[in-house]
Amino acid sequence: MASPEFVFTRYSNLEISWPYVHEQMVSRLEELGVTLVLNTNSRDPIHEQIDLSETIGLSHFGGNLTEACIAAAPKLKVLGAMTDNSGHGIPYEALQARGIPVIESTRAWSQSVAECAFGLALSSLRRTAQWHKKMANGEVLWDWENPIWGSEKLPVAHQFCDDPDFVNGDLGTKNIGVIGLGQIGGKIAKWCRVFGATVRGFDPYVPEELLREWDVQGTDMDTLADTSDIVFVAVPPTPSAKHLLNRERIYHLRKGSLVVVITRAFAVDMEALRERIVKDELAGAFDVYDIEPVPVDDELRNRDNVVHTPHIAGRTEDSNLRVADMTVDDFVRVLKGETPIGALTPKAVEVRTSPNPIQ
Repeated sequence: MASPEFVFTRYSNLEISWPYVHEQMVSRLEELGVTLVLNTNSRDPIHEQIDLSETIGLSHFGGNLTEACIAAAPKLKVLGAMTDNSGHGIPYEALQARGIPVIESTRAWSQSVAECAFGLALSSLRRTAQWHKKMANGEVLWDWENPIWGSEKLPVAHQFCDDPDFVNGDLGTKNIGVIGLGQIGGKIAKWCRVFGATVRGFDPYVPEELLREWDVQGTDMDTLADTSDIVFVAVPPTPSAKHLLNRERIYHLRKGSLVVVITRAFAVDMEALRERIVKDELAGAFDVYDIEPVPVDDELRNRDNVVHTPHIAGRTEDSNLRVADMTVDDFVRVLKGETPIGALTPKAVEVRTSPNPIQ
């Protein structure tokens, strides 16, 4: 067949992780013009598998995209890809040299991940997972006729629901620390302010004027660790972010504090965090871990001071649809001569790949 105007390259198993992307991507691209889907697991360069001579828009979700592919697509105006803002897997410099914007769709799952982090924090504060487990196991929770006293101060009965040994109750009364204020952490910080919490954030790449707009206090890592009731770790696994929340800072966290680990565990000294959680000195809420899948005998499992999910925060139907919609919406902008919203920048690539620590 003749070279299509739009090409969607994808691995054959895309639906395993992103079950709704294919249909939405094809539907949206077909609104723009003749579209070809290339299912490929081959390492042969894409331009050796299909003719790209007339292609103006390429949505790349699999296959070997090389500099030669870009050279073989003289009419190419825009590329969509999911590179975790690093340019990984695409010839970014060759695209930059041609002035071809790369629409980076990693941002599509930021809302879903941030909401999951928020949900984990609220669940930990109010112990909803623990109460659900008790009810599901058929336990009698309240004896209205004969209340049992758990200590000299607090009854087990009469609907008091929190654990006073750990941070509990309303999120809005807490001091919140957010490590990483990007697409995910920025949302968490702003939502915590809406709840009324005091929010401090660490992110050397976020300008002061944006922090003022969010009403978030910029701070250093040591102050964040010393002052937070709840710490959200929302840092991607960039070389410069390794163990930002290191052993010393973990042991500076107030007794009973909550650590919510989302995005990746790369920025956390997980050995030190486990130590304090196992000693019942901290509470934890996790969607990501240092070892995945989480071993059956991991000390974080089956603890009353931990709530967790198995690295599922970003994989919602909504995020699937946004991957396609954000990509194609920017295709439309480019084809109209407008500036795309989600174009990958050299600065973003530098931030994601720099080995220099940001302590």
